[in-house]
Amino acid sequence: PLNNPWHWTAFAGILRQSFMFYESGHQVEKVISHPNYDSKTKNNDIALMKLQTPLTFNDFVKPVCLPNPGLLLEPEQHCWISGWGATEEKGKTSDVLNAAMVRLIETQRCNSRYVYDNLITPAMICAGFLQGTVDSCQGDSGGPLVTSKDNVWWLIGDTSWGSGCAKAYRPGVYGNVTVFTDWIYRQMR
Repeated sequence: PLNNPWHWTAFAGILRQSFMFYESGHQVEKVISHPNYDSKTKNNDIALMKLQTPLTFNDFVKPVCLPNPGLLLEPEQHCWISGWGATEEKGKTSDVLNAAMVRLIETQRCNSRYVYDNLITPAMICAGFLQGTVDSCQGDSGGPLVTSKDNVWWLIGDTSWGSGCAKAYRPGVYGNVTVFTDWIYRQMR
């Protein structure tokens, strides 16, 4: 059912979920899930939506760049997450779009036995803070993990999974978009 485009309407440029009642949104023409997605491990957790009509860019709706597969990211690179997810574990989703700064966490560190004990694959990246405090949460899945390099915004991750919300030694896990760039371009043809 989640692959059925009739289940989806895309909204862009709104800052409150309640504004969806006043907008028509964009109908989704096609949903493309990654063919190697593994629902158990969340490996290859990415999907694309083709809209029936293109978005119009303005002050509130802007594109983000897809990363080159070799985009060099610094350890602890500052990134931003956003979404309407819960603001606390087991909380309700937010009406207001929230955003927060997080830092990339090196895969080796995220795969340590104190964090995710080798559950992180090359198709995943970790971001947040090992002490907890800031994280994506339920309802944020699929949302962006972006970073700015040389005044260009890059989509480097999509919110995938985690253990709880903002817990110590349980940072957020994101699909590693740099691994999927070639696949994304193939789907756009």
